[in-house]
Amino acid sequence: MSGESRRLVAQTCKSVCVSALIVLAAVLVFALFIRLFSISSAVIMPVNQVIKLLSVAAGCILCLREKPVLCGAAAGAATAVVTYFLFSAVAGAISFGWGNVADFLFGAAAGAVGGAIGGIIRGR
Repeated sequence: MSGESRRLVAQTCKSVCVSALIVLAAVLVFALFIRLFSISSAVIMPVNQVIKLLSVAAGCILCLREKPVLCGAAAGAATAVVTYFLFSAVAGAISFGWGNVADFLFGAAAGAVGGAIGGIIRGR
């Protein structure tokens, strides 16, 4: 593996870690709000999706320097996979369906957009 490839993989892995940590922290804060304010269960799934998408975009904006769109898409999909397994471990059950595939694709799209935004910001 060349030096550039290693750099890209390292940036992508760093972005996945940062994004996953942001997701975990934000979901914990949201769970606290649910507990304190008795928020309806109909709101939980959409808010969790928004949290994941914003966290992926933030991780890509903060961490990706080179080829941000490509690495962002990879980081977004990888973050969706990592958070899926983390939340499945917490729930104690793994169930896979088309919703998960959509979640992985939306994660990749959020990563690509976040990477593009990061590239634009750094280009100035």
